[in-house]
Amino acid sequence: MSKVTIKNPVRLSYTNLLTPRAQDDSKPDVLTFSTAILIPKSDTATIDAIKAAVKEALEEGVVKKWGNKRPAGLKNPLRDGDADRPDDDVYAGHYFINAKGPRGGKERPILLDKRGEETTDAEVIYSGVEAQVSLQFYPFDVSGNRGVACGISALQSLETGEPLGNAVTADSARKEFGISTPASSARDEFSGGADESKPEGAGAADEDDPWGA
Repeated sequence: MSKVTIKNPVRLSYTNLLTPRAQDDSKPDVLTFSTAILIPKSDTATIDAIKAAVKEALEEGVVKKWGNKRPAGLKNPLRDGDADRPDDDVYAGHYFINAKGPRGGKERPILLDKRGEETTDAEVIYSGVEAQVSLQFYPFDVSGNRGVACGISALQSLETGEPLGNAVTADSARKEFGISTPASSARDEFSGGADESKPEGAGAADEDDPWGA
């Protein structure tokens, strides 16, 4: 297993990190925390770091899973958005990775807001947001499918980036209605602006076997 911490901004897409979602229609009860991660092709340092981590995980698989032989048809988690998603403008000029949360997506990764506080706020974590992410790459061999997979253990939202698809945040709603700044709420007026409710923190990964691989 190899780790990469990406501090340059990446963008999240198809993000199911607050509420898990079924990835396979034939298995509706198997819910997974997951997200796609878009990395600009111009960020060559990050791309090189990911390629090195994938290679390290692949070498681990050759030794520990595949009898010191490299099987044919191994799946690479780093994919070319221009080639694989040619009709999606969001993916143009990007590589992308589909990543699951800890323990094969059974657990939510650590989610931080821009101040470093844990969050489960849909206005902070959403499809389209820019973020910093901590990724782990590991070999897998499941039902004849082999290759390197990616897990996301933590992320920090930068709280920037237009929502994708049908995602709506308070900021996007204000922009739609031409509101420059939000009006103070009645609760703020009576409480002096104090925030009395803090979002519940996300659970930590299992340190012994974080990906269940």
